[in-house]
Amino acid sequence: MKHNAFPRLAGKVVLVTGAWGGLGRTFVRHLLASRAKVILSDMVEKPVAELAQAGELPAGWEKLVLGQVVADLNSAEGAQALYEACKGIAHVDVVIHNAGIAFLGHYEDIPREKMQLQMRLMLTAPMELTHLFLPDFLQRGSGHFVFVDSVAGFVATPLGTSYSAAKFGLRGFAMALSGEIRRRGLDVTIIYPFFTRTAILKSPTFGKAKIPAMPKIFIDEPDDVIHTALRAVDRRQLHVRPGFYSKFMWQTLRFWPMISSQMQPDKI
Repeated sequence: MKHNAFPRLAGKVVLVTGAWGGLGRTFVRHLLASRAKVILSDMVEKPVAELAQAGELPAGWEKLVLGQVVADLNSAEGAQALYEACKGIAHVDVVIHNAGIAFLGHYEDIPREKMQLQMRLMLTAPMELTHLFLPDFLQRGSGHFVFVDSVAGFVATPLGTSYSAAKFGLRGFAMALSGEIRRRGLDVTIIYPFFTRTAILKSPTFGKAKIPAMPKIFIDEPDDVIHTALRAVDRRQLHVRPGFYSKFMWQTLRFWPMISSQMQPDKI
């Protein structure tokens, strides 16, 4: 990992939600390598030293971790509690909405509470947290919202219906938000990973749906995904397709809108 790879992020205070997940840890390591200051948020608090176990970090990186905030973004008060905790730590410059979860199976087999959890964690909570930070960003005339979406946010995905719905909604929200705030000095970046080597590959399955194993050739590495994502953030880009298959699906959708098998329900 190259230090100071993303100069625009150096010295910025970055909040990362879902910080102890596979992509979250990778975000934090790459941010620290660029000398950004980070606030970690997740359902649990872990020893900061764990960040150094998966890759190289610059000297003095521990001082760049400003704090950890344990927050349940599934709760009605979660976003507000996280925002207030961050206000007590530092002025946040960048919010990375990374927290997410997936459940697989036919829609009728997914428990309603699991469906609601996905929608809240990956759509409602990012909207609420953005609503809280936005006035601060507008007052300062700068700020950046980063949304970890998915290829499932532009290709409707059978057997992952709620996940796809949340990601479609998140993409629509982020694009509309960008249309409102970009001319006022604020930025939005939306990241569309394909299958990535994280715990999401082992998401719980409900019912009798058969979920085929994903061939290794289709699976991207977290470091590659996050390096591409943060390079785009550094360049203030809106849409980011990290990896060959994300780019391929995006381009294919332009020429063949019926790309997803939801157009052939008899084959599901």
